[in-house]
Parts: sequence; structure tokens; C-alpha cells
Amino acid sequence: MRKYTLALVAGSLVMGVAGVASAQDLANAVAPSKSEFMVFTEQGSHALSPTAIATIRSAVNDARGARVTLTGSPENVAAVKNELVRQGVPTGSIVARNDLGTPLPSAGDGLSDPSSRRVAITF
Repeated sequence: MRKYTLALVAGSLVMGVAGVASAQDLANAVAPSKSEFMVFTEQGSHALSPTAIATIRSAVNDARGARVTLTGSPENVAAVKNELVRQGVPTGSIVARNDLGTPLPSAGDGLSDPSSRRVAITF
């Protein structure tokens, strides 16, 4: 009986160590989360609204030295990049990707396409 108890305890210790090692491997295999913010320029211009500037400020606070990628039309990306630099993000850590994305169907009622005014901020 004593032999079986000793074998059971030893087996449990080995299994416990293997379980901890597996959990650590799993924790290391999880990809880091990616943050994304979306801002829109004012209709009919490339100006940033106070809401857009506040969103950019939140992105700057969350980025904390990470590489920032901007995706949108060249004019809108330039406006957002200028605001990021103004708020302290180093120019060298900003990557601009000029991509208009998939345009939304035109409503024909004179409203602007919001997809042409958006800039995605990711890091």
C-alpha cells in the first residue's frame, strides 16, 4: 500500500510540473493585443474636429512609445500625423499607409462618404 501511495504522490508532482510548464507556454504563445482608433476629418475639408483631436489624444496615451500606423487618404493621414507629432509622438515611430479602403455606396443626396474622411490609427 505504501508503494502505491508513494507512486501516486510522485506521479502527481510530475503531472503538476508539466501542467504549469504548459500553462506558461500557452501564456507566451498568446499574441499581444492590438489597439485601433478611428478618426474622421471634417466634411468638405481635412480639418480635425475637437472630437477627433480628443480621440488622437487617447491613442497617444495608449500607444506609449509603440509604432503607430495611420491608414487613410494621403491628405487625412497627413492631418492626423501632424496632430500626433504635435502631441509628442516622434515622427520616426509613425508609419503612413495611403489606403482609401472600400468606398461606401453613394446615397446621391449630397452627403459625403465617411470612408473617404476616415483615418485608422493602429499600434
